[in-house]
Amino acid sequence: YRIIFFFSSRRRHTRSSLVSWARRCVQETGEILFTMAERLARIFGTEEDKVNCPFYFKIGACRHGDRCTRLHNKPLLSQTVIIPHMYENPPAAVAFSEGTKVPEEALKEAVRHFEDFFEEVFIEMAKYGELEEMSVCDNVGDHLMGNVYAKYYREEDAKSALTALNGRYYAGRIIHCEYSPVTDFREARCRQYDEGTCTRGGYCNFIHMKHVSRTFKRSLFRQMYDDYPEYRRRRGERMKDTKQRSRSRSRKKHRHSKHSKSRSHSRDHHRSRSHSKSHSRHRSRSHERNLAKKTSEERRAMIAMWSKEDENKKDVENNKGPQILQDKTQDTSKGIQQENQVYNSKDKAEEKTNENTNHNPDSNLSLIHIS
Repeated sequence: YRIIFFFSSRRRHTRSSLVSWARRCVQETGEILFTMAERLARIFGTEEDKVNCPFYFKIGACRHGDRCTRLHNKPLLSQTVIIPHMYENPPAAVAFSEGTKVPEEALKEAVRHFEDFFEEVFIEMAKYGELEEMSVCDNVGDHLMGNVYAKYYREEDAKSALTALNGRYYAGRIIHCEYSPVTDFREARCRQYDEGTCTRGGYCNFIHMKHVSRTFKRSLFRQMYDDYPEYRRRRGERMKDTKQRSRSRSRKKHRHSKHSKSRSHSRDHHRSRSHSKSHSRHRSRSHERNLAKKTSEERRAMIAMWSKEDENKKDVENNKGPQILQDKTQDTSKGIQQENQVYNSKDKAEEKTNENTNHNPDSNLSLIHIS
């Protein structure tokens, strides 16, 4: 529609306008295509994806099978090989997975049966390449029952295992292998089953992996590396590569941190220098303008000195207060004693005069006459 409108308009079009219009159209279409591709990549393998089956992408199996309305994108090459319905669960294991009570002897026999099967298949699969992981489904559903997943470190080993095992027989049944899109079993496993809280039981659509003890797994991997020394050599090379990569990453991070620190230090130094220069300029101008006024540092020093003097005065007064009270009390007591002494002396003198008058009656006349 844009092209028709552009060329149907009667105005004349120059070459530059045509070029700019074409560039704008290409830019807009590129942005639209980029947003569409980003959205498709984000929703691929999720419930929002209405084209591809999310269960087949995560688990490598779908309960609808070929009747599924969504696409099952089978990989042309992968590290993981799946052998569907290879392991036949004994009746005791099926009953236990459904939640019914089973005697201990039957459970022990089922565990021995599974360990023998796991060891036999592991040793056979290790002939074609170094195994990274192997697991067996404990589900009861038709699309997951007895599925065996074998993940190799290299895709070439998975290819050789698929070509060698296809068409062979195990326990009287033909083996049919295929590549699986599952490379990370953490997304395929049922987390509620690992925690012991899955309510769907054996008919859950996510993988319920049969439990294998760590010691048993370690013994099998040790046997694989002992039988095939080239696998051990590859493992050592892998570990060296991972260590070198981790060291290079740590060095890059260290260099980046050093570079960022030096840059930040230079910026801070430059800022401090510029700040000191501006501060010195401001101080010089203010000093030139206000020669008579004192600086802020001198004012602060004088204020601190005044506050110290006030504190010293208060301390002196607080310390001398009780001494002054004691002196006052001592002075009052001394004055009272002196007054008492004076009164006592007057009383004694009066008593003496009275005694003299009693002995000499003419003394009163003489005293009167004298007065």
